[in-house]
Amino acid sequence: MMSNLRLGVEVLSAHDLLPKEQGTANAFVEVEFDDQKFRTAIKDRDLNPVWNEQFYFNISDPSCLPELHLEAYVYHANRASNSKACLGKVRISGTSFVSQPDASALHYPLEKRTILSRARGELGLRVFLTDDPSVRVSAPGQEFNMLSTPTTAQEQAAVNSIPNPFQETRPNPVRQFQHLPREQHRPESMTAQPYYSEGSYGEPQQRSFSAVGNKTGAPQPRVARMYAPGPQQPIDFQLKETSPMLGGGRVIGGRVIPGEKAGAYDLVEKMQYLFVRVVKAHDLPNMDITGSLDPYVEVHLGNYKMKTKHFEKNQRPEWDEVFAFPKEVLQSTTLEVVVKDKDVLRDDYVGRVMLDLNEVPLRVPPDSPLAPEWYRLVGKDGMRDRGELMLAVWYGTQADECFPSAIHAGSTPVDSHLHNYIRGKVYPTQRMWYVRVNVIEAQDIIPMENRIPDVFVKVRLGHQLLKTRQARSPTKNFTWNEEMMFVAAEPFDDDLIISIEDRVAHNKDEVIGEAIIPLTKLQRRADHKPVRPAWFDLRRPGLIDVNQLKEDKFYAKVHLRVCLEGGYHVLDESTQYCSDLRPTMKQLWKPPIGLLEVGILGANGLNPTKTRNDRGSCDAYCVAKYGQKWVRTRTIVDSLSPRFNEQYTWDVFDHGTVLTIGLFDNCHISGDSNHNSPGHMDKPIGKVRIRLSTLETGRVYTHTYPLLILHPSGVKKMGELHLAIRFSATSLINVLFTYSRPLFPKMHYVQPLSIVQQEMLRHQAVQLVAQRLGRMEPPVHREVVEFMSDARSHLWSMRRSKANFFRLMQVFSGVIAAGKWFGDVCQWKNPVTTVLVHVLFVMLVFYPDLILPTIFLYMFLIGLWNYRFRPRFPPHMNTRISYADVAHPDELDEEFDTFPTTKSPDLIRMRYDRLRHVAGRIQTVVGDIATQGERLQSLLSWRDPRATAMFLLLCLITAIILYVTPFQVIALCLGFFWMRHPRFRHKVPAALVNFFRRLPAKTDSLL
Repeated sequence: MMSNLRLGVEVLSAHDLLPKEQGTANAFVEVEFDDQKFRTAIKDRDLNPVWNEQFYFNISDPSCLPELHLEAYVYHANRASNSKACLGKVRISGTSFVSQPDASALHYPLEKRTILSRARGELGLRVFLTDDPSVRVSAPGQEFNMLSTPTTAQEQAAVNSIPNPFQETRPNPVRQFQHLPREQHRPESMTAQPYYSEGSYGEPQQRSFSAVGNKTGAPQPRVARMYAPGPQQPIDFQLKETSPMLGGGRVIGGRVIPGEKAGAYDLVEKMQYLFVRVVKAHDLPNMDITGSLDPYVEVHLGNYKMKTKHFEKNQRPEWDEVFAFPKEVLQSTTLEVVVKDKDVLRDDYVGRVMLDLNEVPLRVPPDSPLAPEWYRLVGKDGMRDRGELMLAVWYGTQADECFPSAIHAGSTPVDSHLHNYIRGKVYPTQRMWYVRVNVIEAQDIIPMENRIPDVFVKVRLGHQLLKTRQARSPTKNFTWNEEMMFVAAEPFDDDLIISIEDRVAHNKDEVIGEAIIPLTKLQRRADHKPVRPAWFDLRRPGLIDVNQLKEDKFYAKVHLRVCLEGGYHVLDESTQYCSDLRPTMKQLWKPPIGLLEVGILGANGLNPTKTRNDRGSCDAYCVAKYGQKWVRTRTIVDSLSPRFNEQYTWDVFDHGTVLTIGLFDNCHISGDSNHNSPGHMDKPIGKVRIRLSTLETGRVYTHTYPLLILHPSGVKKMGELHLAIRFSATSLINVLFTYSRPLFPKMHYVQPLSIVQQEMLRHQAVQLVAQRLGRMEPPVHREVVEFMSDARSHLWSMRRSKANFFRLMQVFSGVIAAGKWFGDVCQWKNPVTTVLVHVLFVMLVFYPDLILPTIFLYMFLIGLWNYRFRPRFPPHMNTRISYADVAHPDELDEEFDTFPTTKSPDLIRMRYDRLRHVAGRIQTVVGDIATQGERLQSLLSWRDPRATAMFLLLCLITAIILYVTPFQVIALCLGFFWMRHPRFRHKVPAALVNFFRRLPAKTDSLL
């Protein structure tokens, strides 16, 4: 099926162009895209020309759309010399193309065409994608003459309508480029997965289209677009560049065109709010028969109604709550504030205050907060004897300090007791320390029974528990000398408990003695210098009397070396996605090298996670994690396209770190049915990771990130998250110097932790972070912390194993391709190339000093060439690289299984057999590699005496030949022999290969 996808470009106007002739210019625009070029009319003597011309380009292959670029060149037509001079260009990436309804006219600053050229002004374009079948591709541009070219489109049409008697009457043949279908180059596994679903932009197509500069009667060559084996994925799953109007101005191509004064919030859209602060009341009347009053306040504005919490039996309540109403939804010019009395059947009316919104002042920070004012409450009878209410009402933006703690008005009212669960907060996490415990020995250990005990030491810190091995000794002294590691977080609420126990029977232990060590008294170590061990007194378990404690003071002792490790970085996230690499002790911290600013603009097209009033709904909020600072935006209630517009900043100490932003559905605000969030768990909607080293300094990245999440049924797009990100460096030298520093602190290399220790300690650190954040208000639940920290990344997954295998193959694909190319050279498949390789080989042999310079110069040129194709946007999660779009459903079900498993025995047996099959292949490969290594060792081991004797004789002859023959001659002979013509080659392997394969290995000794 042929695709109807077209790229529409509307050339609107230009502004403030660079003058060329007598202070003016004859401007026209050439637009190029996908080997097609169109040209506008010439506007004579106009530095602010207006064209309003529209062109449509054919898209030969929609799957390659993100790799294409639209280029618009503004030229000056020199009619005297019939030439043109470039005034500037605009280059737009294919990732920023949007559909026609979403497209708007943007003015792009003109860039230099070359380094030495000059450019000035702006070019107004409107670029969009359309699949309307009625839209036709524009006619190809003609090579017109600058001397006689019409200056308007109407004149051009009039000239074209005049018949030319000298022109041939037959139609002018047009050269056409035929593209081979991409399926011929694509592997079978990739063609089975369509890039585009029905109703999307289009399908991969085979299309012919018009080109520029076609000659009459030219033949029709076939041009094949080469298939680039890369991690391509559907357009719907890719990043889209946007050009929003933020507080700092319009963002176009990462550059900010300054607008009005931005202030501190320049990476979010400026939003106007009406803030209502209800402070307190006094002298309220008694409403109940008992003479009591349970007051609360309702704020009415149009169809919106907000409530404060109520106080029981209080005539002088203090609420101090702030309500925020978006200015664009204001439906009334009057604000009504009503005080009511909470009752069982019906709430009683106490009094109200009416305010005219036209008289409300505007507050712009850093102005001081608006002073609240007392207002008399008016009853139903119009009497002003119902007490007084203190209020403050003003207009402001999200830069107001009351904005994070305010209760925002929405389409769905929220109960007052849930207000704390929808506010945005900043969560500073406590510093975490590693606790190193070295159990050396114990003395005077007397067991409960008269026998040789099996003694071991149990060390407990909070929920963490580790044991030593069991030791037996006929004396009262026992030695272990074992080391353990724990994780502790400030403030140190838990003590270190050392208990010595005796294994008296199976699953039965008796405590001999224990010691309690407060963490605050431990030595804090910043380097690898040894810590002095100390003896700690043990007490009998269960002794409470002070006199008994004094008697048992020297009952037994344990010898320990305990300290707090401050030179390590406590890993609470995967090492691939670390957001902080600093050691625990602040004395070892380096100064920050930059500042990270993130504007969370909003989300679009979210999938419903619950139902409310028989329709899909979602109560979304964002969580961002970087370093020791977690942030949580406010919850936007009942919206599938929430707008947050909140900005946060972090100090950056190492730009090789990763920022993680997740979107979640708030479980506390339930709909009619919330089956997808069992047990009141916040449901993850998606996650975005951004590595800071991939960001250019000072550029503003405004993209919409697809929220991809993996379900047991497959990968699913849950919506899009709109972000604005900027990384600013304090000094470029400091950033460059960071590349030479080790990734982790020094202690990770002086006394490294084992992989098992790292995974165990990481799990404990995640649990500590979840415990601390869960105790804050509003809480960050455990499932949110585990999702943001990738707590399950260490578990086995068939999908991840395949993805890592294909990543490894992709890494070695260049080496394999070079080997195949050299094999073709040796086979003389292209004689010209083989002769050139021989010439280059001879030059390098006779001039060996050129080898390394040639290699490094070649790498420099490759890097310089690849600069043109450098990525323009941060990397994002890729379904092709993750092997998520072609994973088997059973593999995904296995990945989401709990640990330990809860599946049926038959299913577990099937998965176990599959794992044995995969492990068998790995076992075979590892065995083959070991066999080749053992054959190398057997050359000198005399395991095969004849083979070893032949090898020693060959070594002697080779040494004599190399001694008497120049190195260049040896190298030339070996090179020419290796690249000899196939006529001089045999079908069977060489003698040396046969000799090596006959060598013995230890496979004969395997059972």
